Amino acid sequence: MKPRFFLLILTLSLFVSFHATGQVVFYADFEPGSKDVIPDAGVNDIKKYKPEVAGTIWAAQDFEGGAIGGKKSMAQTAEGCGISGNTELPGVKDFTDGIVQMVFSFGDDDGVGLQFRRKGDDKGYLVYFGFIETPHVLIMSLEDGCCPAANCLDQCGCENGGKELDGVPHGLGGLVMTNEVAYLGRVEVKGDNVKIWYMELAEVDDLFAPSEDLGAPILEFDGADNTSAGSVGIWHESWGMGRVDSVLVTNANGFDIDAKGKLATSWGAVKTSY
Repeated sequence: MKPRFFLLILTLSLFVSFHATGQVVFYADFEPGSKDVIPDAGVNDIKKYKPEVAGTIWAAQDFEGGAIGGKKSMAQTAEGCGISGNTELPGVKDFTDGIVQMVFSFGDDDGVGLQFRRKGDDKGYLVYFGFIETPHVLIMSLEDGCCPAANCLDQCGCENGGKELDGVPHGLGGLVMTNEVAYLGRVEVKGDNVKIWYMELAEVDDLFAPSEDLGAPILEFDGADNTSAGSVGIWHESWGMGRVDSVLVTNANGFDIDAKGKLATSWGAVKTSY
């Protein structure tokens, strides 16, 4: 009995250890000296974010406006369709299922998005959070040509042009191009199912809450190819002076208890600043 008992204890210990450390795989808050980053301080080094289009220029910036204060963020500082494209998150290469989310704000009328399960230039998905010029949330496939690097969505037929997999009006009101209002975009991927949330950050009580606590998704899509893993990235469309913060990726198990407790410090700072 004793060998079996010890084997059971060992198995349970390994399961708990993995459960407590293996779920949040990436978190960047762009704060100097932050202890909340995952897996290491390198995720806050903006030089490690390599855009597929050289004209995309990421830089460290404060959020602007009295309502936001001095929170650090990553800003895209160029403009024009020719600099549109994807920037892989450093080290996230084999995402299949899980949560991808970021906090962001707008410095102009164009939109931003998240890519996932990307393999090369023609395999993977893009969720697009539109703003003023494209007032929709869209999901699209790279396989369908949405969207080649250095192109705006209307140039590749993916801005309500028929190539998108699905889309709905975002329904946001009172839009301003001053980075004074922050938004949360979350994409939850499970097999062939993709759920998308897009809302003002002020409406979110807990950045690391289970998805059901955010209410019904604004868009749900069934039919995503889940046969292979790929990278995760931030995609933008001529997104001059937009801000990105609190970029997070989990694996299929969602948020683990240890990481959620660790990141609560960051969430408190974000809520105080916005």
